[in-house]
Amino acid sequence: MTFLAGQAVPLPRSLAGSLRTLFDREHFRYLCSGGLCALLNNVVFIGGASLGYSYLALTLVSALVAGTIGYGLHLRYSFREQGRWRGYVQFLGGTALGIPLTVALLALQVQLLGWPMWIASPITTVVMVLYNYASARLAIVGRLIGRRMLHRR
Repeated sequence: MTFLAGQAVPLPRSLAGSLRTLFDREHFRYLCSGGLCALLNNVVFIGGASLGYSYLALTLVSALVAGTIGYGLHLRYSFREQGRWRGYVQFLGGTALGIPLTVALLALQVQLLGWPMWIASPITTVVMVLYNYASARLAIVGRLIGRRMLHRR
């Protein structure tokens, strides 16, 4: 037993059971898939830049490559849904909208508010993770909240 805020909290029986519970959570699966997409995005940008490609070209390539792989990962793993062309197009649209949104958030914080980049970048990252989750869930699942949340009273 472990004590948390004065209450006894039983520890999980096994590490495997704990991991299974963790991987059953949609938010955790989303972060894992998103992390892989972020890694792929960095590989495209760093590798492409070392080969002399422009940022604009790399942005387009990354949006298509990481966006397509991201859609597949989120579809099958994060949200465990069936695919639709309409959802794929919506997902890529949300990804494309995220690019100017990121630039606008950084400009607002750095240029207008005068915040240093070391503050603005992490704030923007958190906002964009939330935006990307909502955008992906809407495109793939068709709603922001789960069915259980809709039927709670």
